[in-house]
Amino acid sequence: MWWIRIVFTGLVLSTIVLALLGWNTQQARYWQWLKLVWKTGFVLLLLILLFFFLSRLARI
Repeated sequence: MWWIRIVFTGLVLSTIVLALLGWNTQQARYWQWLKLVWKTGFVLLLLILLFFFLSRLARI
C-alpha cells in the first residue's frame, strides 16, 4: 500500500503549496487549481483502491 502514501503525500504537499500561494497572492486561480488537485487526487485514490480490491477478488 505504498502508493496510497505517495498519493496522500502529494495531495498534502500540493494543498500546502497552493493554499499558501492563494493566501499570499489573493488570486483565485490557485484556489481553482487546489479544487482540481483534490478532485483528481480523490478520483485517483478511488480508482487505485477499486483496482486493488478487484485484483484481490480475482485471486480468490
